Amino acid sequence: MSISQPGIYALAWTSPADNLLPPLTCVLPRFLQTLHDCGRAEIAQPDHDLAAALRTAGKESREALTIGRMLESWHAEAVMDLAGPALGFHGEAAIWGSVLLFRAACLVSFREIGEKEIHELLQGDPMPDSSNPAAHFSADLCLRHWPHLYRMARARSEDDPLVKVMHGLAVEFPLSCLGMNVAVSADSVVLRHAGLRQFFAERALERADHASLAVPEIGTFVRSKLGAYSATLGRGLLSSSLES
Repeated sequence: MSISQPGIYALAWTSPADNLLPPLTCVLPRFLQTLHDCGRAEIAQPDHDLAAALRTAGKESREALTIGRMLESWHAEAVMDLAGPALGFHGEAAIWGSVLLFRAACLVSFREIGEKEIHELLQGDPMPDSSNPAAHFSADLCLRHWPHLYRMARARSEDDPLVKVMHGLAVEFPLSCLGMNVAVSADSVVLRHAGLRQFFAERALERADHASLAVPEIGTFVRSKLGAYSATLGRGLLSSSLES
């Protein structure tokens, strides 16, 4: 999967009793692999406490090792398309992003958890080493699907506390939330790295993220890339001062 093509997000779930699926804590690697391979994630309804299962997802040592190796291989592919100074794999941030996405996907699918536990599960652990550009790029290996999942949650109920939490969280990973029109600071860590800044600008245009394209440095970069076509391809996305 190209880092600039996030894929179409879909969820499918079924009863573990009917399909002999393993416990929820063992499903995370498969969730990630199917999402990466075909843009479709499968989630099994747990046969025990959902909140407890989500707290332990990705924590078991062998499972974490499997996920880490999987994410590192995806990073090796993705980083080849990144310009600027090389960014190493940040395993802790990558696993954090995978667990966060998985938890949110389960919460979207199985709305039996209350607001207090939603906050605990999604906001309890901040991104590791968030001032490091490598952490944002590694977390994005999974969190690039966040806007798709957010739209699914919002389509089911705009007033759901889960929707508000997911939107509020997006500011912590501006690279991944492009398409949600979340305000980004011009001095964000992802804009201080040349390669991430370019990737950020290209994804902002691709996902028609008006808020990010309004950042002067991003708008100027996009205009320079579009060249003579900026007036047509950037119409409605770039400010009038940047279109011409």
